[in-house]
Amino acid sequence: MSMTYKKFRGRYIIVVISAIAIWSMLVFRMFFIQVVDAERLGAAIESRFEAKVAIAPLRGNFFDRNGKKLTDNIEHFTFAAHPHKVKDKDAVARLFSKTFNKSKNYYLNRLNSKKSFVYLERNVDPILGRELSQTALPVGVRIESDVRRYYPYGDVAAPLIGFVGTENHGLSGLEAHYDHQLAGIDGWKELGSDGHGNTRIRGSFKEQQAINGDDCFLTIDIDLQIIIEEELGAAIARHKADGAMAVLVDPTTGEVLSLANLPAFNPNSRSNLTQASLTSHPIMSAFEPGSTFKVVGATALLEAKQVHPMDIFYCENGKYTTHGIEIKDWRAFENLTFSEVLQNSSNIGIIKATEKLDASKLFTTARKFGFSEKSGIQFPYENEGSLKNNKYWSSLSKSEISIGYEVSVTSLQLAMAYSAISNGGVLLKPQLIKNFRTPAGYEQQVDHMDAIRRVASEKTMNTLSSILEKAVSQGTGSKAFLPNLRIAGKTGTAKKIKDGKYVSEYVASFASFYPANDPEYTLIVIIDNPRAKGYTGGMVAAPVAKEIYRRIYNLSGHSSEPYLQAASTPKSEYQSHKPATLKGQLLSSSIPVMKVSAGQISMPNMKGMSLKMSLSGLYAIGLKPISYGSGRVIRQVPAAGKKIRTGQSVEIYLGE
Repeated sequence: MSMTYKKFRGRYIIVVISAIAIWSMLVFRMFFIQVVDAERLGAAIESRFEAKVAIAPLRGNFFDRNGKKLTDNIEHFTFAAHPHKVKDKDAVARLFSKTFNKSKNYYLNRLNSKKSFVYLERNVDPILGRELSQTALPVGVRIESDVRRYYPYGDVAAPLIGFVGTENHGLSGLEAHYDHQLAGIDGWKELGSDGHGNTRIRGSFKEQQAINGDDCFLTIDIDLQIIIEEELGAAIARHKADGAMAVLVDPTTGEVLSLANLPAFNPNSRSNLTQASLTSHPIMSAFEPGSTFKVVGATALLEAKQVHPMDIFYCENGKYTTHGIEIKDWRAFENLTFSEVLQNSSNIGIIKATEKLDASKLFTTARKFGFSEKSGIQFPYENEGSLKNNKYWSSLSKSEISIGYEVSVTSLQLAMAYSAISNGGVLLKPQLIKNFRTPAGYEQQVDHMDAIRRVASEKTMNTLSSILEKAVSQGTGSKAFLPNLRIAGKTGTAKKIKDGKYVSEYVASFASFYPANDPEYTLIVIIDNPRAKGYTGGMVAAPVAKEIYRRIYNLSGHSSEPYLQAASTPKSEYQSHKPATLKGQLLSSSIPVMKVSAGQISMPNMKGMSLKMSLSGLYAIGLKPISYGSGRVIRQVPAAGKKIRTGQSVEIYLGE
């Protein structure tokens, strides 16, 4: 044995023993992992190469009372590419150039990029995108799709319905309030990938389908909503007003048929999006009502038999001082009956009449009408208005409140109060949501007819209705008069308060119902700060109500001459569409559609129609319209008169 071996033998033994020990530990560890703890190893490997990907549900849609779709979920396509994976770049460039009418070089420049990922086309039109996605695309070209919320009627009822954000969750209006039912529940699926991060197709992966959101059916009638918003828009332009709002209610059930306020916003583009346009003012904003509130004192007096419609009141030739404050009438009246006091909206007459009324009686009658309390409508942030308890009234309060000051109300409260007058004295809870329907077809009823309380006797309300009918035919509401339609209503004009002081800006209002003897509609019209061609309720708001009633009458299919045409609509738009000449259906306000055979119709002529009108009509006959541009319809596919199937997609192109 050499001296060198003896010298290093100890070290050699230590190295060998250490190597054997380490190797033994590794073998034991591998045995433990692969045999004893094999299940945990498998899970770890799966977690490395498999991942859960969320499957987004389809958001539930809103429908009007007639089943017309107020929202939709539109699929958008994006085409991208990994340049290094695309073998035939020239073929890809030719295909996309032909499809999107862009130069071939545009796409070649992108495909020759040194980037690992480039977009070829983003947010592609659904029809074009779906068609291209079904072709055999070359290797390296990717297709991505996402579903976005679409509002077929644009800004119609936008403050009420609201809109959703980029993550498909409601941000305002009913979209936000019922987001938990509309959004649905996410699903998921497992995806595999290889060591390079590429998707692995082999293998079976678990999947949980998404649960789509519930559909919501409103009491709103979209055709009536369009009519009202068009007339409000015309009034804003005519009187250079800051805004306008209106509420249309069925006074026998409490169903809200239209709830509108302008200016609004377009939820598809978010144009004109402001806090004011997001607010549903008929529910959320209160104002001093002025003379439309005079029916409260009149009801209290008639119910207590403290006044008779034919009682005479001296109206002081237009000027009267009470408690040191001078009260003026819009015109110098001498002697008026109580009926004429309301018909002519005499402040002096109603103040003198309510002098004999106990303050607590005026207060409790106002509360019976639902003022200064929430109506219970299924909408967030309802404003309850304000009315002080009579214990805190000043010496002037009774006079002020009797003519609609020192009190604030919402348009919805006013609509329900006048509905109580028209239906014989019963205050109803407003209905807005008919029901929700799950994807499986189960229906959940939300609103139902609910009588809150009796406000006054039927006899009292019938008397008041007769007086209000004369207020339209003979009094301050004469600009709402239509022969034979028997509209009953009351005008109102109130100064606005800014910084605690009354200023020379006005809220012009008209509260009405029709027909007076058997009411079908209660309508409230409010015009905010009209600056031109009048400022009173009689001059500004009453004519708007007249045109709305005229168009509703026309919409129902009547053809008697005085009611064919709305004054705010150009004659030429109606001359070729008079209901009396139609042999087919009447859709929206003026779109004729001829039936051909079962399951088929002829494509109506949409040229010259507004977007709102054309969409309303096309949805009504079961077609699926897709619109491009803005303005009025200048082209349509298919052409007018062509036979088409119900359920078919049609295209309308708009321009100036």
